[in-house]
Amino acid sequence: MTIDDQIWIGQNGEKYGPYPEATVRQWLAEGKFAADALVWREGMPDWVPLSGMFSATAGGQQQPPPPPGFRSSGHAYAADSFSAQRYAPTDHSNVERAELPMPPSLHWGLVLLFTVISFGIFGIIWPFIQASWVRKIDSGSKATLLLALAFIACAVGEVFYFSGIKSLATGGSGLTGLGGLLMLSYWILYLVAYFSMAGSMRRNLIPIGLPVEIGGITLFFFNMYYLQGQLSWIAHWKNTGRTEPKASKGVLWILLVLPFFMISILAAIAIPAYQNYIIRTQVSEGLTLAEGTKTAFTEYYTHRHAVPPDNTAAGLDPSTSITGRYVSSVDVSGGKITVAFDTAGANVTIRDKVLVLTPTLNAGQITWSCNTETTVPDKDLPIACRH
Repeated sequence: MTIDDQIWIGQNGEKYGPYPEATVRQWLAEGKFAADALVWREGMPDWVPLSGMFSATAGGQQQPPPPPGFRSSGHAYAADSFSAQRYAPTDHSNVERAELPMPPSLHWGLVLLFTVISFGIFGIIWPFIQASWVRKIDSGSKATLLLALAFIACAVGEVFYFSGIKSLATGGSGLTGLGGLLMLSYWILYLVAYFSMAGSMRRNLIPIGLPVEIGGITLFFFNMYYLQGQLSWIAHWKNTGRTEPKASKGVLWILLVLPFFMISILAAIAIPAYQNYIIRTQVSEGLTLAEGTKTAFTEYYTHRHAVPPDNTAAGLDPSTSITGRYVSSVDVSGGKITVAFDTAGANVTIRDKVLVLTPTLNAGQITWSCNTETTVPDKDLPIACRH
C-alpha cells in the first residue's frame, strides 16, 4: 500500500486517517460521513468536499507537499496539530489493531446468564471490568468512579429504605424517602457511567478506523449487555480486522419483547381456564345449597310416598330464603328442585340461568339427575349433570 493510496478525512472539526481508498468508498456508500466532510490525499493542493474526493486528486508530484490546514464550519485546523505517526506509509489499520488493548470479549448472553445464576453479584463486578478497559483507551474516563458512587448510593439507599419501612409502624418514615432518593441516584450515576464509556469509545475508536455505532436508546435500556456486545465486536475486529457482522442490537429488543409475548400466550390460555373454574365454582354453590333440599325432599317421599308440592310442605324455608353469593333461590315445585342463579354476583354466563334437579324413584330409593330444563351451559355443569 503506497502513500498515494492513503486518504485523510476532515469531519466535525477533527482530522482522521489515513485510510485506504477502498475503505473510504465503503464508508461513503454506507453514509457514515457528515454532510460537510472534507478529504485530502498526497498530491492534492488543498482539502476538498468528499463528493469530489476522487476527481480532485492531483498526481505526479515528485515531492508531495505536507497536508495543508483545512477549514470546516468556519474553523481552520493546522496539519501539525496531529501526530506525525499518522503520516507513516504503513498499514495503518494493522498498527492500530495491534496497539488497541484487547477488550473483555465474553458474549453478552453469558454475562446475562452468570448474572442470573450468581444472584446479581456478577452484574456488579462486570461493569467495573468494562470500565477498566475503557480507561485503557481513554485515561480521562471517570466511568469507574461513577460506577463506584452508584453502587455505594444503592447499598446505602437500600439500608435507609428498608429501615424506614420497619420504622413506619412506630411513626418514623423519613428514612424511606431518603433511601428512595439514593436509589434513584444510583440509576442516574449508573446510566451516566455507561454513556460516558460509550462516548470514550466513540472518541477513541472512530479515529483509528473503527466506526463504533452505539445507540442511545438501546444503551439506556440494556446498558451492560449492549455495551458488552460492542466490546465483543471490537475484540472480533482486533482478531480479524473485519467489522462484519455488526454488534448485537436487535436481539436485545427481542429479549425485551419476548417476556411480554410469552405472558400474552400464557394469559390467553390461563384466563379462559380460570374463568371456567370460577363459573363451575359458582354452579357448585347451587348444588351445595340443593343438598339440604334433596334431603328434605327424600324424607317427605319416604313418609308419604309422594313428592312434596312446595318448600313449606317439605319443611324448608321459602325458596327466596335459601340463597348464597351466586344463588338467588332454591325452589321445590312440580316434583323437582330448581336452583336459580340470578344474583348480581353470578358470572354473566350463568346469570338468570337455572339448574333443575329431577328425582328418579326406584324401589324406594331416589336418585337425582339434571333435568333438560336446565339452562346453565352444559360445559359449566358437573360431569354427572351434563346432557
